[in-house]
Amino acid sequence: MEKTKIDKERTWIFSPVNNISLKIDLKGSILEEQLKEAIRDTINHYDMLHQKIIIDNEGNAYYQKAELFEPVIDSMGSDWREVAREQEKHPFAIDKGEFIRFFYSKAETGMTLLIIAHHIAGDGISFTYFVQDIMRAISGEKIEYKKLELYNMDKLPKEASLRAPIAWLIKYMNSKWKKTGRKFDFDDYYNMYDKYWNNRETLIYTYSLEDEMYDSICRYSIENNVTINSMITTAFIRASSELCDVGMAASIREKGFSGMGNYATGISVKYRYIEKTSFVENAKMVQKKIYDKLDDTSKRYFLLQFMRSIEPTLIDAIYFNACNAYNNKTAETFSKMFGYNGNPKGISITNLTKLPIETKYGTYEIVDFTFVPPLVLNARRIIGVASIGNKMVLSLHLNKDAEVKEHREFFYKGMEYLKNL
Repeated sequence: MEKTKIDKERTWIFSPVNNISLKIDLKGSILEEQLKEAIRDTINHYDMLHQKIIIDNEGNAYYQKAELFEPVIDSMGSDWREVAREQEKHPFAIDKGEFIRFFYSKAETGMTLLIIAHHIAGDGISFTYFVQDIMRAISGEKIEYKKLELYNMDKLPKEASLRAPIAWLIKYMNSKWKKTGRKFDFDDYYNMYDKYWNNRETLIYTYSLEDEMYDSICRYSIENNVTINSMITTAFIRASSELCDVGMAASIREKGFSGMGNYATGISVKYRYIEKTSFVENAKMVQKKIYDKLDDTSKRYFLLQFMRSIEPTLIDAIYFNACNAYNNKTAETFSKMFGYNGNPKGISITNLTKLPIETKYGTYEIVDFTFVPPLVLNARRIIGVASIGNKMVLSLHLNKDAEVKEHREFFYKGMEYLKNL
């Protein structure tokens, strides 16, 4: 059977937190069967959704061509947030080819569609293009076939090569792992997944900035030469009232490419808000820190190069160790290094920015687009941002624990800082 080796996506195979959630409000007279037919038609045009994940005897992982896994397309009996939270507890059968689920409900002016997808199939922008194709199918347009195209890690810039001390450390840890480690299979994964979610709940909060408020934020951005992303980041750093470690996703997708896959890297910046200085001056300092990383090739691609240097089965083991499902000193060392063990800190922001799709498709329209990233193990507060038309929606994804009230206040305080500009 035709297969494609997995490299960059390895981190998502055995992570217990993989779900990307998209809630889309659609305007127009859409029948249930019409929506289902459009979804099935779109799936048929995506090679990625006709694969399954396999792991060979050496521990190498592949996408392998497979019979189509008939996806869940079901009506929602409750609020979309509840459905998204409930679905987190049910692992995708990626070893059988299940990568995506759909839920819908009728709304006053049309339909609400909830898409829940496994990160192994693609990133937030991938599923944004997927939504665009569903809308095209609903309106009767033909859809372009999207063949499987992964990010080619062999083309990572030479400037991003790991420096000697780090390369030596990873080589040493890999050699230790080869002597003490093991390969994991999907039975191991499903057992770990059930254990992880057994006594765990998450919460999702959202906030919309639209019309005049959205226009005002855009004007402020242009007038002060500060990106909206820098403004959002600064608002949340201020709300945290501490030296804040902010992780953020950064796109490495080629301009114009609308295929499905994972085309993002990650960077992080540390900053403490200076109350004696204006918001815009703080935002400019935050922006400088962000672009110092993004404009430096070695820093922009460091995470990808670092993860690629780790033995694939050791990457798997890091999750099993973090979730108390496997004991190994080498795995534990990396688990602590990544912040997966102990108390997760900081903020993680994935900003899809202005979505690269239209709002109107014939007589149908996207009137709301909410993006909720997966709640990764090493961050307390996961924030997703997406803008379409005259509206920006921010989501907060967090564990339901003793700190919920504090996190919720942090989120809304950040929004107030942004609104009051």
